Amino acid sequence: VNVYGRTKLAFERVLLGKDPLLNEREMGGSEVCREHVTNFSKIASPLKNVDSNSSQRVPKSIILRSSLILGPPTPLKNGCKKGSFPSFLQFIHHRLETGQSTDYFVNEFRSVVFVEDVIDSIRHFLNNSLGRGSEDASAEDSSSVFNMGGSTRASRVDMAMAVANHLKLDPSSINGVIRPENNGGGVPSPPDISMNVDKLAKELGRDKMHGLTYI
Repeated sequence: VNVYGRTKLAFERVLLGKDPLLNEREMGGSEVCREHVTNFSKIASPLKNVDSNSSQRVPKSIILRSSLILGPPTPLKNGCKKGSFPSFLQFIHHRLETGQSTDYFVNEFRSVVFVEDVIDSIRHFLNNSLGRGSEDASAEDSSSVFNMGGSTRASRVDMAMAVANHLKLDPSSINGVIRPENNGGGVPSPPDISMNVDKLAKELGRDKMHGLTYI
């Protein structure tokens, strides 16, 4: 996992009132990651050591670990672009419309989540859970981590086929390929980061979260 993932984990620990310094296994032997996370930990560590009556103490927190979010087009002019980079859905849509032959990994998995489920989850915790627990509860007791994903373990090619089917576009340009071990030189990440979302579904009073076929 790259610097982005490691610093997110370190900050989760701050919210949970735990030591944010990661161990050697979590660092993955990366000198760059070690430098970034160590520097972050020096800044964050005082947050977990302040007096329990201090206004700076770690508040009750809900941590939502989001998977890839899917849904209808956004009202924003540029959609979900990050600078000049399109979202994965926008990328698929463009490739299908232009008929450009495109490779999609068959062995890279995500628990894609419906945007309405994301909204429902955030609303639920704002209205209910953040106010639970006694005032003197510890940060660890009053904070929780939830995987916020869908019920479908979907590959990249599954997502591309779903977009083609939804938009009634020709799927013949979609090629299923095996992701190389080094991710083709891209950002390092595990090939399978699908989630167990039973805890969130139970919290929301559901049998299960919406999956790719629903989205």
